[in-house]
Amino acid sequence: MGYPLYDIATLPLLQGEGLDEFDPVKVDRISPDDAQAIRKGGAEATLKGIELNNFGAFFSRTYRENDYLWGRLHGADRLIDIILSSLQQNSNFASGDILAFKKRAFHAILDAEAPRLTKIGPLIQKIRTEIDQIGC
Repeated sequence: MGYPLYDIATLPLLQGEGLDEFDPVKVDRISPDDAQAIRKGGAEATLKGIELNNFGAFFSRTYRENDYLWGRLHGADRLIDIILSSLQQNSNFASGDILAFKKRAFHAILDAEAPRLTKIGPLIQKIRTEIDQIGC
């Protein structure tokens, strides 16, 4: 990354806060490559828009709906992980509880989006099945 980019990224955060460059800055990423709860394989296994040099979804509403839905699911997966990682060390959750919470979040997203995403009905049902099989 290099010092100039590091400095640009951290200076606004440090001004007036009594922090300096020796205080750790945590960075969390929300990426399909990190959201593996439903389906392994990252972007290649879930996104359609990566085709045609990342213009695949530009030409197809079905591909756009697919990528939009996966974006919401991946975002929820990672946000739950990020929230859990920010809890104090003595706040341990059983992995089964975390999976159950993620499943509820995923199903809520599918329930909310199914009426609007009219081109990917079979995919929504397939994802529901995949969610129900998590942890089995």
